[in-house]
Amino acid sequence: MSKTIEQLEAELEALKAEVREAQRARDELEIRKIQSLYSHYYQVGRRGDVPSLFAQHTPGVTLEIEDSGIYEGIEGVTRFWNDVFGGNRPLAPGWLAVHYTCNPIIEINRAGTRARGVWHSHGYCALGGTPFICSGKYDMEYVKEDGAWKILTFAYRQIFMSPYRQGWVEAPSVGSIAANPQSSPDRPTTFHTPYDPNAVNSFEPPPPAPYRD
Repeated sequence: MSKTIEQLEAELEALKAEVREAQRARDELEIRKIQSLYSHYYQVGRRGDVPSLFAQHTPGVTLEIEDSGIYEGIEGVTRFWNDVFGGNRPLAPGWLAVHYTCNPIIEINRAGTRARGVWHSHGYCALGGTPFICSGKYDMEYVKEDGAWKILTFAYRQIFMSPYRQGWVEAPSVGSIAANPQSSPDRPTTFHTPYDPNAVNSFEPPPPAPYRD
């Protein structure tokens, strides 16, 4: 029994919807991968490779980590990872930095060209022989550039960075990226409000809102 034009058109629309959903799932997997790559690069000392995860020729690239200030454009991002965080220089004896990226909320626009994401991050570090624990949130925006997802804006909002033996109530935030002699941001820090045991904390940012399109 042959199908009517209306039935064929309905089937075609259903197939198109399935393709769109499949593409959306692939997009989210690619975004998860690029965020995870950043975490792995940082842990194994390939900090000089992190700029390759950013958009290379799309306007609007920025990076801000804790109190670092804002680094603008791929040139600023590259300057930060090479000058402030040491690029791919060999790791110091005893150095450890594990920063998980988990619990993501990802919103992708209808065109599949832009995305926003918020991730929790929990970490364990050893700096200068001192163990630390840390927590924060990544506030991210992504763009599809030349068919591949890239980071457009990168912001790490510290909740706490504490010596392991003291904890986040006694010592909620130690250290400062801005105090690094190699620090040279393009603009001042916009947001740095670590955990305060004597205040009502906001734990910014909230989950991203869906795109209006």
